[in-house]
Amino acid sequence: MSNPYGPPEPGEQQQPYSPYGTNPYGGAPASPYGAPGASQGLDAVSITGFVFSLLCCTGFVGVILGIIGLSRTKNGVRQGRWAAIAAIVIGIVGSLATIASLVFFVWFGTSTVFIDSADVGQCVNVDELGNQDATLWEKDCDESHDAEIAATGTFTSDEVDAYDDNDPAALCADRIRTDYATAYATGDYYLGIVFEASEPDTGDDFVCFLERKDGTDLEQSIG
Repeated sequence: MSNPYGPPEPGEQQQPYSPYGTNPYGGAPASPYGAPGASQGLDAVSITGFVFSLLCCTGFVGVILGIIGLSRTKNGVRQGRWAAIAAIVIGIVGSLATIASLVFFVWFGTSTVFIDSADVGQCVNVDELGNQDATLWEKDCDESHDAEIAATGTFTSDEVDAYDDNDPAALCADRIRTDYATAYATGDYYLGIVFEASEPDTGDDFVCFLERKDGTDLEQSIG
């Protein structure tokens, strides 16, 4: 019997020492870390980034995780590189869409004149939607604009009963102040009314505005 720790006996071949033991099937000694370049399974970071990129308002998180996932799946070390790439692309598109939506809503909120908060003397552009419904856009009175708010109010029950579809602005004639009444009396202006309903109801807010009958823009305040 040979001594594994001593010199080999005459005629006996010394076996190379392997700290991980020999491979019973021949070949190189087994490694506890697996074969070089072997995949370690699906990358959780890439998959998580892909999921976040699909959710509302978390696209930027998906982009960050996707970039990390690209590094983790490099050279096939881990599977799921497709998820990392998709997370970056979808995340960027989603983030840009979110930013664009926020910008639009901020612009809409700051540019729109709401009927319940309109002030007499505000200059506006009027986008008519039908009947007496319209969107009012705030404008500087020193710039070209469609109209000027001449009166605001809330429908009373008597005003609702007296409301005439054929002459909707009749309600406004008794409400506008003297300088607007003087301009209206020249016959150069149209007196319009806007409220948020097809038919008025008690308690509904309304806005009266003056604009030129010939459709030309106003260049300064009427008042």
